[in-house]
Amino acid sequence: MTDPLSDEALGSRLTAELPRHAAPAGLRHSVAGAARPRAALRPWLSAALAAAATTLLLLLVFIPMLPRIVPADPVQRMVRSVVAEHTRTLMWGARRPDVIPAALPWLTQESGIGLLRVFVGDERLSFVAAEPIYLEQRRGIALYYRDENSHLLTYAVLPAPGLPMPERQRVQVDRWRPALLHDSGFSVWVWKQGDLACFIVSDVLAETELPNFREHFVRVRVATEPVLK
Repeated sequence: MTDPLSDEALGSRLTAELPRHAAPAGLRHSVAGAARPRAALRPWLSAALAAAATTLLLLLVFIPMLPRIVPADPVQRMVRSVVAEHTRTLMWGARRPDVIPAALPWLTQESGIGLLRVFVGDERLSFVAAEPIYLEQRRGIALYYRDENSHLLTYAVLPAPGLPMPERQRVQVDRWRPALLHDSGFSVWVWKQGDLACFIVSDVLAETELPNFREHFVRVRVATEPVLK
């Protein structure tokens, strides 16, 4: 067995004879700092982060609901309004689906626009409904058709004396030169007949569908004659 007194003597000798080195000055501070629990975020910083997160969430929710910037160009403004009316009809249908020609006197009275001639549909375009509309602070009239591919077409007429046509977007279609515009995923023919602005809207965007859209324009244009009353 090991003599306990010898162990004590060995320990005393090591203590006396081995060299000792002082610890670095910052070691004690580092050890003490690591042993302490980290302090929580200051109350004012937590409140600021929470407020910033709430603001970001509100922006993400409400930005899509804000109205789009209104175009400065009057033609673009009217196109956007007609497209919005077309979209409403796609979703909810006409407010009052009257039938041509029986509803013509009432439509003229409500819209201030008469129809000397009107396209009532054929084998390519089926008449759906007619109703007065109020867009851009103007009374007008809208006729709705559906083509053989189930596209809804809105033919709208609004009084617009002095409205300039966008020359760069004008396209030769038969003997006319309407402007072809696009808005919110819809294509729109725009042209003037006297002091009236006329529009045909449909969800036609593919190049393969454009020939049909041209034919629809010709059918409606040649057979419809709106006049301001």
